[in-house]
Amino acid sequence: GLKCEKDINECASQPCQNFATCHDGVNGYVCQCFHGYKGVNCEKEMLNETTTDRILKIVDRVDAASNGPTFIRWGRTSCPSTSRLVYHGLAAGDHYGNYGSGSNPLCLTKQPVYGRYANNKWGGILYGAQYQIQGQSQPYTNSFTNRPVPCAVCETKRKRATFMLPATNQCPSTWVREYHGYLMSSKYNNQYISQYLCFDDSLEAVQGISGHSRGSDFFVVGVQCGYGLPCGPYIQARELTCVVCSK
Repeated sequence: GLKCEKDINECASQPCQNFATCHDGVNGYVCQCFHGYKGVNCEKEMLNETTTDRILKIVDRVDAASNGPTFIRWGRTSCPSTSRLVYHGLAAGDHYGNYGSGSNPLCLTKQPVYGRYANNKWGGILYGAQYQIQGQSQPYTNSFTNRPVPCAVCETKRKRATFMLPATNQCPSTWVREYHGYLMSSKYNNQYISQYLCFDDSLEAVQGISGHSRGSDFFVVGVQCGYGLPCGPYIQARELTCVVCSK
């Protein structure tokens, strides 16, 4: 980035071989090799394997093909190299001026399948979601105002748990970073109250869809310190980062 504010994902090129898992770091990466393999990219097969090594190698390969927990990557149409794409779609929620319907934003499929219907508009209603991000300001330097929000549902590889950690872009030790970015939600004085979601550091917008008619809005979340949050580590109005981790 212009001010070196963006962390490059060294795992994006998928350098690890032989089903190994890539762990992204700062200016580098580490490959977690299966049993029976070694090397920086797990490219070398170990010689003189024992029977136990061969059994563990088979178990690892079976484990690599198994399903893991899923997470939603908000603001992108693809998944990190550490996970598989289930589908990508459109973010949606209630209108920013409404009081009712659901408070949880959804990642809708681009190809809906309907059951019985009466075209009743007086129950719960879903609207497309748009960014409300002004250009030339941190943390996103490009303007995304009123542009539709994409989303991707991702399945982790060889993992058993995922969680979103707010106020940092680094995962705890032994956890793998799936993606990182910034917290977003509905505006603080909107009638509609949304969940806090982690949006990707490198945003995309849905192409070919007009987002000028506002529906469900997403704003970057800042800190209000002094109201239960200490004004030392937390800085007034500072935009909060976030990270999605797996293990």
